[in-house]
Amino acid sequence: MLDKYKNEQSIFYNVMSNAIFNDKISHAYLIDANNNTSAFDIVMSFVKEIICHDDNYLNSENICKRIDDGNYLDVKIIESDGIWIKKEQLLALQNEFSKKSIEGKRKIYVIKSAEKMNVQTSNSILKFLEEPIDNIIAILIVNNINLILPTIVSRCQIIKLNKSDFTDSSTDNFFNLIKYTKYKDISYEEQRKFVDKVIYFILQFEEMKIDTLIYTKKLWYSNFVSRDDIIMALDLMIYFYYDVIKDKSDLNVDFYKDKLSDVKMVASKNDILSLSRKLECLDKCRTNVRQNLNINLLVDKLIIDMCGDIK
Repeated sequence: MLDKYKNEQSIFYNVMSNAIFNDKISHAYLIDANNNTSAFDIVMSFVKEIICHDDNYLNSENICKRIDDGNYLDVKIIESDGIWIKKEQLLALQNEFSKKSIEGKRKIYVIKSAEKMNVQTSNSILKFLEEPIDNIIAILIVNNINLILPTIVSRCQIIKLNKSDFTDSSTDNFFNLIKYTKYKDISYEEQRKFVDKVIYFILQFEEMKIDTLIYTKKLWYSNFVSRDDIIMALDLMIYFYYDVIKDKSDLNVDFYKDKLSDVKMVASKNDILSLSRKLECLDKCRTNVRQNLNINLLVDKLIIDMCGDIK
């Protein structure tokens, strides 16, 4: 568990292991991932160590497996299902964690990519942090601490991870991008081709706008056939426009570092308002695709909605 990162993440290891050993665990941690692609795994090693330490390591193997499978009731993972982490997710968590611990001594919740909390969500978590409940631990993972409310930052113990050992090459970046989409059962070359098709569609749409409808068979339907393909394509588009907003805001992009010229080109054609609208359209379309609605109509509607008001 935590020992695995003793050398690679010495600061994290020393701080966290000492906190567990001395029973001085903070009620809230803010983990600066520092673009380390293993940040979530590193954090979960700490979570498992806490739970297993409380259980005296008697069932550590079984507990770790249940945590990994999402079946340990006192550990909850919060992440965005699209652009933002929604307020309702935090309210549901607070309601659930207001009840007595079911399995062990503590309850732990981990918020992945906490910078994706909007103002409403941030205010909800802030109330939770301002009045901490005994034996409830919050862990927020961020890549850009500047996007977190200062009032949240001030209530957390901050720990910065070391960067990943590998260099930031385009190959690594594609693997990381696919990892975020949770779509891994294809070869690297197929992954790369798939991402290139998504970017090509975006660039054509940004150039042709509503006229893209004329070419949807060539640009979309021939490339993204199954429902899973379409969901993955929408995921990749969301991450692309998310990077465009970051570039537009003079921040470093997260996912398409090797396609920075394309990101900047799209940024030059849009303002923040139009980019936000496109992200909302993509998120809504992905939700509808998952609900098995008519895909052809959804894609056509997506193109129209992303164009905004047509004069």
